[in-house]
Amino acid sequence: MTETLAAKRPAVGPAIATRKDDAQFRLMVEGIKDYAILMLDPDGIVTTWNKGAERIKGYRAEEIVGRHFSAFYPPEDVAAGKPQRELEKAVADGRFEDAGWRLRKDASKFWAEVIITPIYNRGGKLAGFGKVTRDATDQMRYENEQKRYEHILEEKNGELLAAVKELDAFTYSVSHDLRAPLRAVDAFTQILLNEHGADLAPEPREYLQLVRDNTVQMGNLIDDLLAFARLGRQPLTKQAVTLGPIVGQVLTQQRALSGERAVDVKVADLPPVSGDPALLKQVLVNLIGNAFKYTKRRADAAIEIGSDDVDGERVFFVRDNGAGFNMEYAGQLFKVFQRLHRVEEFEGTGVGLAIVQRIINRHGGRVWADATVGEGATFYFTLGAHVHG
Repeated sequence: MTETLAAKRPAVGPAIATRKDDAQFRLMVEGIKDYAILMLDPDGIVTTWNKGAERIKGYRAEEIVGRHFSAFYPPEDVAAGKPQRELEKAVADGRFEDAGWRLRKDASKFWAEVIITPIYNRGGKLAGFGKVTRDATDQMRYENEQKRYEHILEEKNGELLAAVKELDAFTYSVSHDLRAPLRAVDAFTQILLNEHGADLAPEPREYLQLVRDNTVQMGNLIDDLLAFARLGRQPLTKQAVTLGPIVGQVLTQQRALSGERAVDVKVADLPPVSGDPALLKQVLVNLIGNAFKYTKRRADAAIEIGSDDVDGERVFFVRDNGAGFNMEYAGQLFKVFQRLHRVEEFEGTGVGLAIVQRIINRHGGRVWADATVGEGATFYFTLGAHVHG
């Protein structure tokens, strides 16, 4: 076998001298406990044995020196000629690396990471092999467990996405089906009020007005639910977007809805971003609309729209000096139907901020708020990577 392997040795540089006489090196190798370091002769017979080899493989030096290194391999690998092929591969390539099951003295298996290196004498003749083995059983089991958990997580994510899609479809269907009867209720109450309101006593006329007000509120809620459901079905079309003109359009709409009310609005220069223009407009409609709504009781209503660089991230904000809210309940802000003010104080359906969060999340960003009761609120959002102007 020695001649056969030596004949297969590829052309190499200067021959590597053996270090049998280097006592200091031998003592260092023998003392290493985390790696099995041993020498084999050209035929694969074990010639040296360190403390690490004894700890990992279970053999004392006198029990294994002089035996063939195939003793460390499962019988099926020995029968298939695996040990011999590894030595031949080491000679052909100058090095052999492998990871697989090996046997201890007590026949228990461990997962081994192995490196076999051919060693040549000064004359360039194969003198044997250096073999280093590490017990990687714990690492292998950990990696396998990680893969198992990742697979489970992928399955659960798939199930969750399917459930969300089903819920979106259900919400869309129910909301759509509710619109027709609500329109009918609204229409008939309006007819009664317009044509027969004068003939009704004050109390029944007030009841009819309450019915109509509530159908209008329900209609608004259904519209918001439909918008929320569509977000899960609407594809995201990202492109370079200039927010300034969009903010201008939203402000024009809000001023028209506010009538003669004076609101001091300051808009800073906003950098271009990457996003879906229609969805980003929806974000601004909700945030700026809220700023107008919650400042309606302020004679000196003020709104500021701008952005800042915070730790290398572009953060946009809409700030107002309106009603504000208690930060203790800030965690409820972006949940569907959660409101921190009564409908009697400020109209709304409790869906708008949930829509904002869903759009921002789809853009890979974050949204949060800071506020003080009676002093105003600031809503912040990011959009992930942004386009620099």
